[in-house]
Amino acid sequence: MQFVLECDRMDGLVFIDKGYLTELDSDMLYAMDILLDVPGTSELIFDFPGEAWDTVRLRETKPIREFCDKGKMIIWLLDGVEKECKIEKRNEIAEASQWLHIPTGQLLAVTASELIQCLSYPELEMEKVFELEVEAGWYAISNEGIDKILYCKKEQPNIITSNIQEIYENS
Repeated sequence: MQFVLECDRMDGLVFIDKGYLTELDSDMLYAMDILLDVPGTSELIFDFPGEAWDTVRLRETKPIREFCDKGKMIIWLLDGVEKECKIEKRNEIAEASQWLHIPTGQLLAVTASELIQCLSYPELEMEKVFELEVEAGWYAISNEGIDKILYCKKEQPNIITSNIQEIYENS
């Protein structure tokens, strides 16, 4: 399936099962906002005067990193991307970059900034990148940049190394 991805500066692409949206409270959304600010150039730095941004970011993003590393969400950190991409189902993926649990079978792809804004202000209508109905279960996810994302239903992994990936490329 082809899709168009448009991300602003300090943004990202999120994959999440719709069932997990209710677990993202205001503290988690704030942690996600800090996660998106890789270089420490947003107004968020003023919330932590006198502290090194790398230290702040590591400490303050712990809840969202743990949430992702339980397989509940994948975030690709991007910085100003506008391109056509595709997602393909495969029968097998030898080495998965990430793992995603989709218990309801409703995969939601949305930009991180849109997710934060719409969960913070529920009266807003979320602009989704795409929605995909899949069989409920665990999925191995592999990607080549952000252009091509592969997914394959698999058994639950023993360990998830990181469901947050920085991808900085020319769009």
